[in-house]
Amino acid sequence: MSFRIGILSVLTLGFFAGGALADSISPDSYSADLAVGESVTISKTVTVSAGKPSDALIDAYFLIDTSGSMGGAINAAKSAAEDIFSTIASEFGTGVAGGVGVFAEAAELPTIIAPPGSVLNQDITTNTATVVDAIDDVTLGSPDGGGDFPESANTAIELVAENASWREGSNRFIFAFSDASSKGSPDADVIAALAANNIDLISLDFGGESFTTDMEELGAIAFASSATPGAIVDDVTAGIIAGFAEYSSVTVGDLGGGDPLIDVSTVCTGANTGACSGSSAMGDYDRSVDREFTFDVTFTRLADGDAAFDTFALVDGGVIGTEADYFPGVDVAPVPLPAAGWMLIAGLGGMGAIGRRRRRNS
Repeated sequence: MSFRIGILSVLTLGFFAGGALADSISPDSYSADLAVGESVTISKTVTVSAGKPSDALIDAYFLIDTSGSMGGAINAAKSAAEDIFSTIASEFGTGVAGGVGVFAEAAELPTIIAPPGSVLNQDITTNTATVVDAIDDVTLGSPDGGGDFPESANTAIELVAENASWREGSNRFIFAFSDASSKGSPDADVIAALAANNIDLISLDFGGESFTTDMEELGAIAFASSATPGAIVDDVTAGIIAGFAEYSSVTVGDLGGGDPLIDVSTVCTGANTGACSGSSAMGDYDRSVDREFTFDVTFTRLADGDAAFDTFALVDGGVIGTEADYFPGVDVAPVPLPAAGWMLIAGLGGMGAIGRRRRRNS
């Protein structure tokens, strides 16, 4: 069975399974008054739905081979760029960011990361219009025309994995476009860089099987694509779905959002198969069915002040659901007056009464 057919099966399961839920964290908002040092623990349920997420935070970096034979694919990618990001936003949630880089015989960091003179182009940004413009700026033969048949995809992937400005809590994807075999950084180094930064590699092969074979050795989800905008949009969408299809950990956390006023700690209390291990549910999970996980989350006030932040459902470290939390600052209570102070006030009040009586009698 081809990978594309397998993905269609996942799509069918996700979109047409009766009663499928959306990914969620419940409750989806929480507020409490806490004094400094005081804690409250609430139970949260995370639902990971069948098929695909609907409120995920996604970082998508597009890495494009610009060697001589890639003209058709580059033009198709330019035509597809706006549809790619609108589709990601509509299918998986509005929290999408993107970036763009190029490679051929050479592979260097984007200019936003490396010194001037390095190869194109755009670091990760939530301004997707900027990313679309960057894709439109990709030029055949820049940084070079290629030279020999293998191109430096391995080096480019490793550089992007280690140096792009991935957002905290994002579900991370590198989409590599090429029609040639790959060279450069050793496979082990690329695999380690992808794993260390929790990145899914998706490859689109526009010229045979050599690029697919090399990318699959890096653990990529591989597609034999075609140089048409519709095919590229479909393959990018299917690649993201495939990246979410299996997972191994679920937890709840604030990604540091409560600091320095509110500490957030989590204990897993129930796992849909698998087992709880400290703050996380651990197991070999997939999105063939809806799954629920429960957690006790404790909020502890460390210092006074208004604290408004989000708590997240995290699957393999990536956000798939969001809860809004608010802990208002504690009002300052009146300072208690010592007993001697109350006696003084009473005495002054008595003297005032005597004075008023004297004035009435005069």
